[in-house]
Amino acid sequence: MMLLMTCVVAILLSDFSIAKDWCYFGCENSLPHWGKHYPKCNGRKQSPINIDTQKVIKNQELASFELIHFSLPHTMKMLKNNGHTVECELKAGAVGVRGGGLKHKYTVLQFHFHWGGKDLMHHPGSEHSLNGHRSPLEMHIVSRRSDLNDSTAAKVQDGFAVMGFFIEGDKKEKEKEKTTSKVWESFTDYLQKIPRKGDKVRIMEPFSMHQLLKGVDLSKYYRYNGSLTTPPCDEAVVWTIFKDPIRIGRDLLLRFPTKISFDNVFRPQHPLNNRVVYSSAALTAGHAGTAEHVLQPPTIQGP
Repeated sequence: MMLLMTCVVAILLSDFSIAKDWCYFGCENSLPHWGKHYPKCNGRKQSPINIDTQKVIKNQELASFELIHFSLPHTMKMLKNNGHTVECELKAGAVGVRGGGLKHKYTVLQFHFHWGGKDLMHHPGSEHSLNGHRSPLEMHIVSRRSDLNDSTAAKVQDGFAVMGFFIEGDKKEKEKEKTTSKVWESFTDYLQKIPRKGDKVRIMEPFSMHQLLKGVDLSKYYRYNGSLTTPPCDEAVVWTIFKDPIRIGRDLLLRFPTKISFDNVFRPQHPLNNRVVYSSAALTAGHAGTAEHVLQPPTIQGP
């Protein structure tokens, strides 16, 4: 009997470990099989999506954000290679977000990246797209409702707030982009120190979140309800996708697929399935639907 119980426990633990061991490609639980171990990945409110700017609806309630301590230096703690992406961990409780149509205050936990193949210009890796255009990279700043923990946040529609930024590059930088690239050059220097899964390095420079976002008009964005783009794909995310890209030197873009031991780390796009994408009040005609399309103030958040 003891032997039988031991075998059963071993099988259960084995199944659990397999379910947790997901990848984009090259393993048993690759992208096409996520739904087998993570049923929520088969949901109808999944991310990422394409944003058709001719079909978005302007929402006057989507005003500017209050970015708490985004200009504070030394908030970035650790950069690590987790085998799926490069993730920057922030000091606990140091940075926050509110406003921008969010009904709660959110604590920023980390930010990470998605990229394509080694030729990023022809094989881009942004998860979202604008009118079918995908950028070489996309950065996600992940925040959790300050009144919830990870477990409870995963159960509500607005448990997490994720800000998505497209990252573009060019051989010839404009003057206003040079300062941004200098910060990104120092930041991406760390990539050579974490080439393999499990590698991590402490960030010593006094970087601030704001320095990485220079050149982006943070009042111009799109909003929809969706999911995490990696397992377990919880449909608990209020997405904010900014119109303006972060622009850095093309050589810095290429550091992601060349310095890290994997590439093509992005999830394919999913249908809207009757969801509506809203645009912020600052976006002009051509980037948002006309006001007469709005029959009543839309409900952006969950319960």
